[in-house]
Amino acid sequence: MEDIKILTERFIRYMQTEKRMSEHTLRAYENDIADFFECVFDGDTVVDIAEVTTLLVRRWVSELLKKGLTPRTVNRKTAALSSFFKYLMRTKKVLHNPVAGMTKPKMSKKLPSFVSEEKLVAAFDILENSVDDYSSYRDYVILETFYATGMRISELAALKHSDVDFYRRQIRTLGKRNKERIIPMTENIRQILEEYVSKMQVFFPERDNNYLFLNSKGNRISTRSIHSGVKKRMLQGGVTGKSNPHVLRHTFATHMLNNGADLNGIKEVLGHTSLAATQIYTHNTFEKLKIIHNKAHPRA
Repeated sequence: MEDIKILTERFIRYMQTEKRMSEHTLRAYENDIADFFECVFDGDTVVDIAEVTTLLVRRWVSELLKKGLTPRTVNRKTAALSSFFKYLMRTKKVLHNPVAGMTKPKMSKKLPSFVSEEKLVAAFDILENSVDDYSSYRDYVILETFYATGMRISELAALKHSDVDFYRRQIRTLGKRNKERIIPMTENIRQILEEYVSKMQVFFPERDNNYLFLNSKGNRISTRSIHSGVKKRMLQGGVTGKSNPHVLRHTFATHMLNNGADLNGIKEVLGHTSLAATQIYTHNTFEKLKIIHNKAHPRA
């Protein structure tokens, strides 16, 4: 008999130190594992771990789907459980992984949302001409930076002045699992950031940190503030519908691909570990091609 809470705590520590997973992912893993054992063993924390079979996991998956959870969420939960059992196998607690070999619920392919080039250019023009304080100016620069680099919200929040090399026109950032990558800067974003840095000395002459983007008190800006700021400014710029930092990341990749960028190059800039993660943007390009084809072909 094993105490599931103790095993889970050891697993989370292992994933934190060895796999360098984010706090957000670790919390999700912990909750997913607890959810499984609570469902299968009626809340008992001390159980015979060897009793967990593939059939029990399938029943759990079935219950999750009946509750209305999406296949994507269910697959994330089973992935967490699978990682847990891989760890238990590694530590000789079990002999097999009951999740291994299971058929995953099919996910419908959802194309990433993005903003058209025309709408985004118009939005940037509006925002640039409506800057009236530090917050509006900072948010405008943040939007330009997202669109020019395709970086994640956590990466942008962690940017420091020392990460921006104006001479080489490149930005150093730490992505998932602290993987470093270099993102090239266009001349446009170089000028925008250079002007922003010089104005920072006026806005915060006595700041005691090296972060690039700050809140109104001169401290590192939070991802929540970035998210709300992007949503507010996009709406102000006339962009309706989905408008968040990740949409700008999708927009960056889609526009790059539409304008002839190499898929492998986009993969490196985005920090994807697999080309499969980047290939989803080809679907957006294909959808655009279908629209053009239907409008242009005589028998469409």
